[in-house]
Amino acid sequence: MASEKKQILGGMFWKMAERVSSQGVTFLISIILARLLSPSEYGVIALVNIFIVLANIFVTNGFSASLIQNKNADALDFSTNLYCSLGVSCILYAIIYFSSPFIAEFYGIPELTLITRVYSLSIFLYSFNSIQQAWVSRHLVFKKFFYATFCASVGSGVIGIVLAYNGYGVWALVYQYLSNILISMLVLKFIVPWKPEMIFSWERAKGMLKYGGQLMATGFVGNAFNQLRSLLIGKFYSTADLALFNRGEQFPGLISNNVNITVSSVLFPVLANHSDDLKRIKELTRRSIKTSSFFLFFFMTMLAVVAYPLVKVLLTDKWIQCVPFMQIMCLDAMLGIVSTVNMQTLKAIGRSDVLLRLELYKKPVFFLMLIISVNINVSAIAWSMPIYTIYSNYMNMKPNTSLIGYSMKEQLRDYLPVALIALIVFVVCYPLSLLAINEYIQIVLQIISCSILFIGLAWVFRLDSFHYILELFKEKFR
Repeated sequence: MASEKKQILGGMFWKMAERVSSQGVTFLISIILARLLSPSEYGVIALVNIFIVLANIFVTNGFSASLIQNKNADALDFSTNLYCSLGVSCILYAIIYFSSPFIAEFYGIPELTLITRVYSLSIFLYSFNSIQQAWVSRHLVFKKFFYATFCASVGSGVIGIVLAYNGYGVWALVYQYLSNILISMLVLKFIVPWKPEMIFSWERAKGMLKYGGQLMATGFVGNAFNQLRSLLIGKFYSTADLALFNRGEQFPGLISNNVNITVSSVLFPVLANHSDDLKRIKELTRRSIKTSSFFLFFFMTMLAVVAYPLVKVLLTDKWIQCVPFMQIMCLDAMLGIVSTVNMQTLKAIGRSDVLLRLELYKKPVFFLMLIISVNINVSAIAWSMPIYTIYSNYMNMKPNTSLIGYSMKEQLRDYLPVALIALIVFVVCYPLSLLAINEYIQIVLQIISCSILFIGLAWVFRLDSFHYILELFKEKFR
């Protein structure tokens, strides 16, 4: 137990270090690029990204997850999954290549044809990189992620800035994206012991598809509906509106993705190792909800409070309209952590069938809410997200009530105390945004106020997650 706790703590530390460092670099680069490029140029990339995200589901979700979930995965499994992934990549690229003129015509942007064809080359890179990442996750050596992701963030960022400064416009974002994946893949190639071999097994491939195929379908259904939001904004509103919406998602996403990816990357393989011990699964799931929700609520509340002066200072007034979107996305991210942990648990115990069934139950509601909100305005579309997340939480919490004995009442009891603290902090600290003072002073004042009040309330109310995190830090530094 002690060695496992140390392994989990080490994995969390390096995974969080990888996310914070790489995303910190990416964040700084995005600030520079946002000053060099216009919202409409970012909007064009957002349109193309809709189709790339959906395509990448088929080369990442099922193949890599099946390797992590399989406790006995060997060299034959890894090589077989790689070649299956590359085969699927060829089919997907061909579909996108020949569909690109229709995509350009749909949006009325002729240059989208070439941009889509070049941008979608990332599918091949992802197919190889996802197997490398599966090996790292399977062996819980997340320090290697740290090196690869940091190098990729810095290298691709420099490429993007140089190209943007020299007037390449939207192509600066295309080549930044491609170079990021390529550099990460090359770094992992040198520091990860696994190398592909010329071996393949149809029997192993069929076994992988039984589990991974359902995850692919689940990921596709979930992401297809999520990307539908951007597709409809791009179609019925302007690329600038889409860019502002996506920029509003970027800041909260920078934090929530770091927490969610850290939790998912470390929790999934650890839970998979205990897939037969449901009592231990429940303990780990419960601890994950408490710990990750504390981090997420702390940072999201602070971001929602400082949103206006932060955007004004970092992005200038041309992006100021993204502030309401940013605050709505903060709320959505705080609500969504429960679903993230519950879904990782279902994956780990091999119930990909339940995950798929949940998506099929949830998405009609999502679609109905999206159709209603699209006919109102972009703000209504944004508000539909946290409302849907509440419903999604309810649906994702239900299965684990019977599967691992973690009731919805217990989950709410573990989750709501930190939510209440976050609400108090927001109500007290947000009015500081109304003070007519220098933006830099305002940001510092709000960050200090939020931090002191949040941590103080956690201490006063003896929040279990807060004291657990303190112990983890003490143990790590010892």
